[in-house]
Amino acid sequence: MSQSIDYAQVGLIAGLEVHQQLLTERKMFCRCPARRYTTTHDGEVLRHMRPTLSELGEYDGTALMEFKTKKNIIYLLHEDNVCTYEMDDTPPFLVNQQAVDVAIEQCLMLGCDIVDEVHIARKQYLDGSIPTGFQRTAIVGVNGRLPFAGREITITQVSVEEDSCREVSDHGHLIVWRTDRLGMPLIETVTGPDLRTPEEVEEAILLIGRVCRSTGHVRVGIGASRQDVNVSVRGGRRVEIKGVPQAKWARTLVHGEAVRQVNLLALRDELHRRGFTTPDSIAVESADVTEVFAASELGFLRR
Repeated sequence: MSQSIDYAQVGLIAGLEVHQQLLTERKMFCRCPARRYTTTHDGEVLRHMRPTLSELGEYDGTALMEFKTKKNIIYLLHEDNVCTYEMDDTPPFLVNQQAVDVAIEQCLMLGCDIVDEVHIARKQYLDGSIPTGFQRTAIVGVNGRLPFAGREITITQVSVEEDSCREVSDHGHLIVWRTDRLGMPLIETVTGPDLRTPEEVEEAILLIGRVCRSTGHVRVGIGASRQDVNVSVRGGRRVEIKGVPQAKWARTLVHGEAVRQVNLLALRDELHRRGFTTPDSIAVESADVTEVFAASELGFLRR
């Protein structure tokens, strides 16, 4: 690790969102087989994401920004593992009860309160990895506890949800997704901001993974689990590190994010010391430097 810092002194806190694929025969909201990966495809669908008005009559700012990228989104389809539901051409089937049962089992192991009713909600996905533009998800349990290093980790919630597509390529204005993973049942375990060092983050990921595997109803191997890690230091902003595939990578990633935030805060303090305390304190002037670079050997500078 490049720069050593005192995590307690800088006020590092972190929380986890641990995703684990469930060992079910079918996908979450249709009857297609789960975990049947393919390397070929029978067809392609081209889609463009477009923003729509919310119930309040407003556009989501993130959706507008994504729309302005003008991405062409291609989905690769194989008849063995995809149907019209995944392409948003038919309504969802009844939820996979096997997946809900596994989630309830994990909730009980984590000491969660099981919700009275499971409601299917929508979570925005604006990168094109889900053709509908949102992920169907449902909270099953809340307010759990997990013993950890002489104390407890708060389990904020446990949810079941559908997985997204696998990315094939992303170049310029074209992104390609393979739909074989789309719709597979996942269990998401969300912790509170209870972790204080990168080492604790790694250990907590491994611990939650062991709890998941102890049910005997989750998939293992490459791609079966991944984590989102939320990190901040005192005075900084929460940053979410998405899709960490291995626990051992989390240690380096969390450390790097902590160092980045500490250095940004130091830069802010130095600017304040020099009198740059508001945007109006910084005067921006423009100048024509065409003649300065006219004789440059670098073509892009001459232009």
